[in-house]
Amino acid sequence: MSTKVYFLGGTSPEGFQSKFIEQIKKPGYYTYILKGGPGTGKSTLMKKIAKAFEDHPVSVYYCSSDLNSLDAVVIEDKKIIVVDGTAPHVFEALYPAVSQEIINLGEFWDKKKMQEHTEAVKYCFDENQKYHNRVKCYVEAFSSLNTDIYRLAEDCLNKEKLQGYIGRLFRKLIPKSKSDRTGSIEFKQLSAFTTENYKTHPVTGEYSKYFINDDLFAGGDYFLKTLAGLFTEYGYDVTVSECTMLHSNTFEHMIVEKLGLAFVTGNFFNKLEYDNENVINFSRFYNKELLSAKKQRINFDRKASCELSQEAAASLKTALDIHDELEKYYIDAIDFERLDKMTEDFIQTLKNS
Repeated sequence: MSTKVYFLGGTSPEGFQSKFIEQIKKPGYYTYILKGGPGTGKSTLMKKIAKAFEDHPVSVYYCSSDLNSLDAVVIEDKKIIVVDGTAPHVFEALYPAVSQEIINLGEFWDKKKMQEHTEAVKYCFDENQKYHNRVKCYVEAFSSLNTDIYRLAEDCLNKEKLQGYIGRLFRKLIPKSKSDRTGSIEFKQLSAFTTENYKTHPVTGEYSKYFINDDLFAGGDYFLKTLAGLFTEYGYDVTVSECTMLHSNTFEHMIVEKLGLAFVTGNFFNKLEYDNENVINFSRFYNKELLSAKKQRINFDRKASCELSQEAAASLKTALDIHDELEKYYIDAIDFERLDKMTEDFIQTLKNS
């Protein structure tokens, strides 16, 4: 059975951003929140759970700061969530033993062994935070430039022409009958800023895909927000992935699962390219004369944004390298025999639930 892949969240101009709490609060779901320091086996545990339930509908959520690490796994048919609840995505039990519970993996480390490396551990934590603060500064800067591009382009957007196109496309995609219910919008991150710059997970499953080719952000955002409103009005649930690289809540990708539709945005920043999708070139929805007067400023913003994002990715990579060093101290102090036994028992508990 196919596994759906997302990011739990990612860095933004306001710091780390995640809407995963909405998943935790969904009715009927039970959440196990993992606590413990780096290297205590949280990601490894979740990978083993995903493997054990590979015949079930599973969603996995990767860490944007470490592309090899899992931050959460959701067993959809059992309505079970297992999530890393440590910083920067701190989660606590809202309704302990009723809807959530804490699992402390820190109980498997040798405290005395850790204290032998007190100064080194403190140094690594502090240095890691310094580089994350540097990343945030870069992200604030290039997000401001991207937002400037958005605002300049929005003033040139021919909304009447775009609205007409949206109406025609919607009538083509939607069944004629309208549902009695109103659909919902759920937010999940397909894209995030990482050590390899801005990355996007592919949409898995059988979908008719539409590729939104828009280097200016504004048209694609307007298009997706308008479509999302129409789909929910007609009773269809939509999943939206926002671009966190602007100061506004900008829609970047959207999935309408019941209709088998996926809309993916490609631009100069995410560098996505289309492959046999239905391509919508958004240059036709901007007033070329108005846009031409702003071309020099847009080109400057674009170039500076890309350069700053490269610096941010390099700083995030350095933070990860420091984090990897930090993990070594914890790994050396973990009782893996007890941890492995706990993992086996926990997976069995999930299977029996």
